[in-house]
Amino acid sequence: MNENEHADHVELTKLLQQARPLMEPMFPDQQKKWVAESPLAPEISAILVKHPEYYEEISAHVNGIFPKP
Repeated sequence: MNENEHADHVELTKLLQQARPLMEPMFPDQQKKWVAESPLAPEISAILVKHPEYYEEISAHVNGIFPKP
């Protein structure tokens, strides 16, 4: 993992730590709405597009609500 990948992974982890408590109590349809409206979701998605290898790692933590890049 190079320095840029490491920084992106750290940022992704930080964003997920912020998002998880917000999403956990939601039903799947509410989670989809959250992904569409939350300012955190585009940041998470952008990192996943840049690093699709992170998808499997985070998918289980967020119930697979982000589209697979």
